[in-house]
Amino acid sequence: MSSRDKGAAADASQGVNYNTYVLGREGYFSLNLVTGLTDLPTHKPVATSLLESLQYNDGKRYADFSSNTDKVAEYGLAALVVGVAAKKLGFLALAAVFLAKFAKIAFLAVAGFGTLFYKWFGKKKAAPAIAPPVTPPAPPTPPTPPQA
Repeated sequence: MSSRDKGAAADASQGVNYNTYVLGREGYFSLNLVTGLTDLPTHKPVATSLLESLQYNDGKRYADFSSNTDKVAEYGLAALVVGVAAKKLGFLALAAVFLAKFAKIAFLAVAGFGTLFYKWFGKKKAAPAIAPPVTPPAPPTPPTPPQA
């Protein structure tokens, strides 16, 4: 994997970080080669020589696996390369706890935005019909006085 200092110019020199695992029956060795990209051809033969000279004791090599006595990891070799199965699925458990904790907040936020959306873009209520103005009844006429 090549790297460059944060904020460095595009033409700045790059670095290289090689991470290599040498597997055994009861664990692994991790070897890292960190150097500049221009120095890689000089250091790569040294790293290859180190890897070739690394040896496990008899019976501890990966090739000495015995299905009768050795445990088989539940996450497999590919997961080891990815990161020891995210520390034995600890990452997934942490994500589940996070989602459970904030699910109510997320639900309320979605419901609130849905309500706002409906108010803004939903069907508008028809305006009530305006009734014609009511004219008050005429005042009663006063009684006429009796004539004598």
